[in-house]
Amino acid sequence: MATILVIEDELSVLNILRDILTAEGFAVITATDGQIGLETAYAQLPDLIICDVNLPRLDGYGVLKALHSNSTTTTIPFIFLSARASRSAQRQGMDLGADDYIPKPFTRQELLNAIRGRLSRRQGLAQHSAQQLEQLRRNLTMALPHELRTPLQGIMTSAELLGECWETLDRQEIREISESIRISASRLHNLIQKFLLYTKLDLATHDPDDFHLWYSPVTEKSDTIITTLARQIAKQYQRPEDLKLELCAAKVAISEKWLVTLVQEIVDNAFKFSEHTSQTQKRILLKSRISGNVWQLAIKDHGRGMSPEQIRALGAYMQFDRQQYEQQGSGLGLAIAERIAKIYNGTVTIKSTVGTGTTVIVTFPTATSEQIPTENRLS
Repeated sequence: MATILVIEDELSVLNILRDILTAEGFAVITATDGQIGLETAYAQLPDLIICDVNLPRLDGYGVLKALHSNSTTTTIPFIFLSARASRSAQRQGMDLGADDYIPKPFTRQELLNAIRGRLSRRQGLAQHSAQQLEQLRRNLTMALPHELRTPLQGIMTSAELLGECWETLDRQEIREISESIRISASRLHNLIQKFLLYTKLDLATHDPDDFHLWYSPVTEKSDTIITTLARQIAKQYQRPEDLKLELCAAKVAISEKWLVTLVQEIVDNAFKFSEHTSQTQKRILLKSRISGNVWQLAIKDHGRGMSPEQIRALGAYMQFDRQQYEQQGSGLGLAIAERIAKIYNGTVTIKSTVGTGTTVIVTFPTATSEQIPTENRLS
């Protein structure tokens, strides 16, 4: 049974609303002025609020503003009820975040349709959130143990071998075991850093202005920076000949630090999920261009690709077909890239076909002369 809070100072209207809602099986809480209604909402956390605009002590607009400033009440569906049926009055209520506006006089059916519509929408959002949470739980269950256990097992096995057999090992064998420990520890460290970075960026999307203050807002030599980075990644995969670059000079409105992070994640994925090829037309291509005041970078590979369903399901801790392909990776790369783009007013778009490959298209505004700093706030 849904609980509805009705805030109305006209007792005749309040009684009518209570009778209608009670007859429909709703639990009804009432308040006769805005301040009492606000305090009741904080205490009772109803499933929906119906509120008059003209109220004693605190009007309906003030109630709505206060509710939206509190994290525990900001998502409660809110319906305005008022005799002020002008378009401007309705627009004011909707601009403040009201879910609906019912003018007086109203019919029983109008009232119930509005309530059921908002409750149904809230239930749908709650179900969607629950599904996302369950998907995240599954992804964590599958990805994290594998990603953490593999390098940790490498460290433990190598350390045990070194501890038990050090007297019989020659220098070259000791050197190889030590290198194995270093590689596994580095992988584990990088994984932890990536999880921390994702968390930092996820928080920053809620307060991007504060995030901007720490870094220069412009990358001045994007083509040079991306060229150097892409060649380094290709070299790490021992596939320098698989890389093709068609980059234009551009000043991009994003911090160099975060452009490097974003491009690194996407290019690394392109190499990780594609194979070496001797065919020139199947190289990994990085191509940039400027259209108006927008800079665009496309990273194209000819790997295994993704289905539309997999693209829609993309998120943190997700890697598809792990049992079949067994690549290292937590699935955080594209999630990190998307959050960086969001913070800097950019976009990340994925186009992919199974068995053909994937193209990730990144866009950012180009930098204006006013944005180019005389010195960076952080080096």
